[in-house]
Amino acid sequence: MKTYVQLFESWHREEEITLTSRQGREIEIKVKHGKIEEIENKSGVIFPFVTGQPLQIPFIKGWACRNGFKWNGEDACLPGMKPEKKIFGVRAKDVPHGHEWRRMFPGKFRD
Repeated sequence: MKTYVQLFESWHREEEITLTSRQGREIEIKVKHGKIEEIENKSGVIFPFVTGQPLQIPFIKGWACRNGFKWNGEDACLPGMKPEKKIFGVRAKDVPHGHEWRRMFPGKFRD
């Protein structure tokens, strides 16, 4: 029953969501009757959602979290959803460590 009440409440609600990047660029989403009515993207980042699409908060928050956006000024990441640390676009755990560099380029490093 609780799920139906939440759906009914979100159906009648109009809301504006602002996603803000680390550089301060914004994506403004206007929601009416549970659907995305308008998207104003000033961020320069491709936003994978379109107008007329039902508002799917977990998916949009997941996208915002992975791309470093804040949700209405707050952290968009749900618990256990923090993005992986990256170094020049490569996951930190995939970057070779000292001993791996020695195997990749033998004779180039001193022991």
